[in-house]
Amino acid sequence: MLALKYHQTWDVEIQQVETLSCIEPDDVVVDIAVCGICGTDVGIITGAYPVAVPGTTLGHETTGVVSQVGSGMTQFQVGDRVVVNPTYFCGHCRMCQTGSPNHCERKLGTEAGVSYDGAFAGQYLAKENLLIRLDDHVSMEEASLTEPLSCTLTGVDKLGITHTNIRAAVAGAGPMGMLYIWALYERGVKAFMVEKNENRIQFARNNLPPECPLYSDFDEALIQEYGNPSARIDLCVDTTGQLTEYIFDHLAPGGKLLNVALKDKHANLDIMKIADKSLSVIGSIDSLNNSFERAYAMIRDGVIPVKRFISQIFDFKDYQQAFLTVGCDIASKTQVPLTTPNCKVLIRISDLK
Repeated sequence: MLALKYHQTWDVEIQQVETLSCIEPDDVVVDIAVCGICGTDVGIITGAYPVAVPGTTLGHETTGVVSQVGSGMTQFQVGDRVVVNPTYFCGHCRMCQTGSPNHCERKLGTEAGVSYDGAFAGQYLAKENLLIRLDDHVSMEEASLTEPLSCTLTGVDKLGITHTNIRAAVAGAGPMGMLYIWALYERGVKAFMVEKNENRIQFARNNLPPECPLYSDFDEALIQEYGNPSARIDLCVDTTGQLTEYIFDHLAPGGKLLNVALKDKHANLDIMKIADKSLSVIGSIDSLNNSFERAYAMIRDGVIPVKRFISQIFDFKDYQQAFLTVGCDIASKTQVPLTTPNCKVLIRISDLK
């Protein structure tokens, strides 16, 4: 079969690898239908997120069809359509036992697309407890957004939202920004969005929740929303990793800043303000507290309209064009500005439906 292998920064290629087979009783081989491009994949390729083990197959936002099952399989059978939770957890280490299985101590060697062969490939070797069977009406493409939505729900959970009449913002109109603004809306919070890139703006403009305005500048947003560029806000999700200091300085007492960007960037924060104004600076990553199952249910039931966020789908052989669409120019080994409106870009690995 074919797999997109990472060797080192900017050195990725599709190559022929051995087909997979079940080893452990709870193993499941999944023939891949589609896999989404995540910011993590881009960060690995560009060197901005240098965590991947050389030789690893990239990709982790995926769906497919069960083609083999282990000897101890009880829940799935060959032919089942499934979505894959790529966040392995052992359930026994200290982090798992203290409520942080997303930081399982066995993460190294088990993290799909980072240290464990991922899903930009013909097949993926999964565990029974990390699969969900798809309902007939849910497409492979829609279900592939289960993983990023599950990460979004993890972050929203951490915000501990108790009031809906708050001033809220989302920075960045990429896939995570769109998922966050919709997840907040589902919780009753109408946030505004800030995005500078015109191509992101063009896509987001027609796909935001009702009464959630879009601005190209944060000061402008504060003036339009509250009449003053110095206005304070209660909650902000920063998906860009570029606005920490700005947002921190605009938090109201009790305000919360959630950062979900995997960026190698540093910020200077006033420690006294954190205590004196009861501020919270929060990070979030991966699925937690059943968020993967909850995310799939929201997609299944149409609560979050993820189909609207899928802007392009490329065939596997055109993977370089797919990554170029999100600004990752593999051929030229450089990051480039976006040239077309887009949000979530998928790669179709096979014709499985």
